[in-house]
Amino acid sequence: MPYTALPMVPGPVSVPDDILTAMTRDYGSGQIETDFLKLYHTTGRNLAKIMGTQHDVVLMTGEGMLALWSGLKSCLRPGQRVLSLATGVFGDGIGHMAASMGCEVRWISYGFDESIHDFDRIADVVRDFKPHMITAVHCETPSGTFNPIAEIGAIKRHYQVPLLYVDAVASLGGAPVEMDAWHVDLLLGGSQKCLSAPPSMSILGVSPAAWEIARRIQYQGYDALSPWQSVQADGRCPYTPYWHGVAALHAATERIFAEGLGAVFSRHEQAAAACHKGLADAGIALWNTPESLSASTVTAARIPEGLDWPTWREALRQQGLVVAGSFGPMAGKVFRLGHMGTQADLQLIQQACHVINYTKKQLLPAKS
Repeated sequence: MPYTALPMVPGPVSVPDDILTAMTRDYGSGQIETDFLKLYHTTGRNLAKIMGTQHDVVLMTGEGMLALWSGLKSCLRPGQRVLSLATGVFGDGIGHMAASMGCEVRWISYGFDESIHDFDRIADVVRDFKPHMITAVHCETPSGTFNPIAEIGAIKRHYQVPLLYVDAVASLGGAPVEMDAWHVDLLLGGSQKCLSAPPSMSILGVSPAAWEIARRIQYQGYDALSPWQSVQADGRCPYTPYWHGVAALHAATERIFAEGLGAVFSRHEQAAAACHKGLADAGIALWNTPESLSASTVTAARIPEGLDWPTWREALRQQGLVVAGSFGPMAGKVFRLGHMGTQADLQLIQQACHVINYTKKQLLPAKS
């Protein structure tokens, strides 16, 4: 059995044929043909529905990290204050990204097996520190947890923090995201996870407040946000756009709407529940605490006691199952299954859990 028979990594996920087919067409130049602008606009509006926003959606050519840097570089100046709320390596990492730009960063870091909580503490820090931007991750993929962005947004609004920046790369299209209701100013996504498209496009939901700040800062660079505000008015993008990538994203959004957004979210929740049950039946514990919010798009589980990560990974691959390890303090302790996008499939989950159970028994036979 080839080791790619059961792909369960938390992105990039398997890309379905209809999305791949959208990329096989020959397209003209997006800089000179109005057909591209129509596709860009339609795709942005489709994504806005998935993001829960009436605001603009920008589509940049590049993997999701491009969106993260764009939101920071375009809306921050050296010396400005950033409050980083973190429950994992990505959340902490955003704070380090801002610090590398010369910003004054304060971290509120929780356990990497937790979700953001203790909102009174956050409110106290916001009141005293007066940040220009609050940053958070909706789905902390290495930890398998969600964070409650609505509560953070309420604090942001109450204390009139100019910007709330949220990484939704691993939740967008697989779980409810409400940019406007949560008072998010920069919602950042990528094409390669729940949307099930290739890892070629970055997605940015941008509030009017974020546009105004970006306009004043006028950051210039490949990842600059402000030049994208006039795409429709000018009839051209800041650089040669990736027509094929936008077409794939459009096909991905249409695929979601054909199934129904609520049905897609339910499918992800059912896949997560089946994954948790299958792991429990195999005697494998989840990484995150019972009090945390388990992600519906990715599960982080503890490597069976008595095994190291290379041995466990290779044994699973020999049975056709590909999973991921984790990062930072979870490295060597955690393995992850991505049940997002095309991989949020009950049959696939059942097969994966069967392999996990079988492999564990082979490596750690029960003592008589």
